Order: sequence, then structure tokens, then C-alpha cells
Amino acid sequence: MEKEIRGRVASSSFAYPTMGIILLGGISDKMRRYPLHTSAGIAYTGIEEKIRVETEFLVREGKQSGYLNGVELPAASDNRSPFSIINRYSESLSKKLQAGKGEKISFSSINRSIISGSSDGAAAAVGKCLEDIIPYEVSIYDIENELRVISESVGRSIYGGLTITEGRGGPVFTEKLLDESAFRDYAIVGCKFSSSRHPSDDIHENVVKSPAYRSRISDAEKKGKELRALAEERDIKGIFDLAMKDTEQYHRLIESVGVNVITPAMRAFIEEITNLRRETWASYIVTGGTNVFVPVEKKNIGEVVNLASKLKIEAVPLKISGGASTF
Repeated sequence: MEKEIRGRVASSSFAYPTMGIILLGGISDKMRRYPLHTSAGIAYTGIEEKIRVETEFLVREGKQSGYLNGVELPAASDNRSPFSIINRYSESLSKKLQAGKGEKISFSSINRSIISGSSDGAAAAVGKCLEDIIPYEVSIYDIENELRVISESVGRSIYGGLTITEGRGGPVFTEKLLDESAFRDYAIVGCKFSSSRHPSDDIHENVVKSPAYRSRISDAEKKGKELRALAEERDIKGIFDLAMKDTEQYHRLIESVGVNVITPAMRAFIEEITNLRRETWASYIVTGGTNVFVPVEKKNIGEVVNLASKLKIEAVPLKISGGASTF
């Protein structure tokens, strides 16, 4: 049962988690978190349930507080905390919300059944609340690079659908290539192997040490151009096949520097999906977590769910979602 957080609600927003299509590895630094190469991704939600981040800004008496799934977070010294953004605009927020003496701007965030990619949704939801309260000072699109302190790929969740972010270590803005409606005939089956995952910084800090990293930068740029062409043609199968190819190249790269994400059980399941591809179209994506995402045509969801069930793997049907919004 969720704990009720007392306070005057100032704004409520929601945003969706994301997964990579061209996977990102390498950021400028831990503070600004600018991507070092082109990346792309999609936002997703559940077909049968709401999978998303829900966030509230509250005006509360006493100390400034932040809650995640009803649990109070430690005092915010971490640059990646939403407080790093909220406090930047605290004077404008307090003035607009007529916060009294002793009242502080706090937040509460709930993750609804998210499999992976929650930080993108959290960052976008924070930005949407800011925009809602002080719209003449903040546009969520304009503060994308500020929101990167929470998540380096926040743009995917801001826009939803299929997006691309082209960068080389400096400020950059995400571009939407396809709306979620372009994926209406497709689904992604999220196959869950474990709730644990490598912290994203493990990947970002180690991948840049590879002698092949310079090639990764140029290869990602080429893939970005290919993705644009596929999006223009609305070649959804081509987009997901590109993601599958990138999954394999990316994981070979991070494994070469000692970061192993794909477990033997995940690899065995990927081999099953490869066998399935001989009979019907399917693809697979593995990001930084212990999940295998399997894009298929909607009519073939059952084949992947049944395969996962036989192997005692929990499977969740997903669809591509839109961008961040307020309630």
C-alpha cells in the first residue's frame, strides 16, 4: 500500500520509461551528463496496464523532502536527485505557489510496474511539473540539458515515440523521428530475468576505456543516419533489426572492458528468439538491465509469451508510448 504524503499538491505529472534503439555508452561527466555519441530510443508503456512514472510537487511544512514509492529519500547531496533541479527554480516556484514561511517545495514519485528505464521518466516528469507551475519561465523542451543531471537520455521520455539524440559531449537536444502511432501494429514483449542491474555509470565509466570506443562513436553516427532513413520510410521492422544489431555490437564492446550484462540464461533465450526468427519476424534488445525486450508484430505476441512461459520467464507485453504530460 502506498504511503500518503501530506502536503499541498502543486502539480502532478506522468512520463514513460524508455529503452535504447542505438544504445548510449559514455557521458561527458557525472554532473552535466552530456552524451558522447549519437543514441536513439523509444518510450514504452504496458498494453494491459499503466507502466509509467507519476510525480507530484508538493508544498509542505518543515524540511524539504523527497519520496520514491512512498519511501523518504536521504538528504539530497546527490547531483542526480530531483532536488538539484527543484532548488535551481526554488525562488520562482515558492513565489508562484505562495509558499509561506517554513514551507518547502518537495516531491513524491511513484514507479508503476516499470521494467527498465525509469530514470528517464522520472526526469521528464520533474520537468513537466516545473513547466506546469512556472510556464513563462520553463519549457520542458528548453531545459532538456538541465534535466540530464537526473538522466542522460531524458529526451526520449520528454517526447515519446522514437527519438534520436546526436551529440559529442556538449549540450544537445533530442529530436522526435516517429510518433507512437507509427508503431500501432507492433508490440514489445519485456522478458524479465532479474530485478538487479548494473548502475548506468558502470557502463559509462568503463566503455570509454576501450580502444574500440572511437569506432563506436563513428559507428553510432552512421546508425543514426540509417535510422533516420528507416523512420522516413516507416520501416518498423528495419528499425528494430537495427536495434538488434546494435545490441550485439554494444554488448561485445562493454564486455571487452569487464561489464557483463547478458547472463547465460539471457543468452540462451536470445538463441531461442533467433530460432523463432526463422519462422516469423521478431527482434531483440538488451539495454543495461537484466531484461530481453522482444519486438514483434502485435498478432504474434502470444508466440513470445508462450515461449517465455515454457522457460519460466516472466513476460510483459508493451507498446510504444507518447511523451510526458500533466494530469
